[in-house]
Amino acid sequence: MKLYLLAILGLAAIVILVACNRKTAAPTETTPITEKPTSGGNEPVELPKEKPYQVVGFQKTACFGKCPAYQVKIYNDGKATWYGQINVERMGWHEAMVSKEVLAAIKQKVSEVRYLDFAHQYPTNNRVADLPSTVTYIRIGDIEKSVVNTYQAPPELDAFEDYLEGIVTGLAWKPSPKD
Repeated sequence: MKLYLLAILGLAAIVILVACNRKTAAPTETTPITEKPTSGGNEPVELPKEKPYQVVGFQKTACFGKCPAYQVKIYNDGKATWYGQINVERMGWHEAMVSKEVLAAIKQKVSEVRYLDFAHQYPTNNRVADLPSTVTYIRIGDIEKSVVNTYQAPPELDAFEDYLEGIVTGLAWKPSPKD
């Protein structure tokens, strides 16, 4: 038993010594930070751009009748995508551009209507299968929120949806190669 205990302690000591043996890296040469990095010559190097992310979403869902069904996504770089599913003039994928001013106006409208205070769905207590819904999505910084409005939403949410729909219908949509 003592021999078994000594073997376990010895093995544990070896493991600890090997695990704690730190390897040091060779010193690296540092270069001073300049305003714009260069590629060795005098021309500046392009820094990697932030990957575009969705900041606004607007979707109309289908019903058992002739309800239009489509979704729109607007990205922080101004690109907008439309996917028409059924009962819409623009079927399939389309693209458009949104100005920085429009993106700023949407952000302002989110604040005005207190979008982040809305419930996640309306009505809050029950759902009806055949009614179409309007789904809105907003991302501001790290804050994301979506609201599903089937009916009985506050008038401010209805007005916000109308505002977004006005922006969406006013864009110059062009067919996208995603089709």
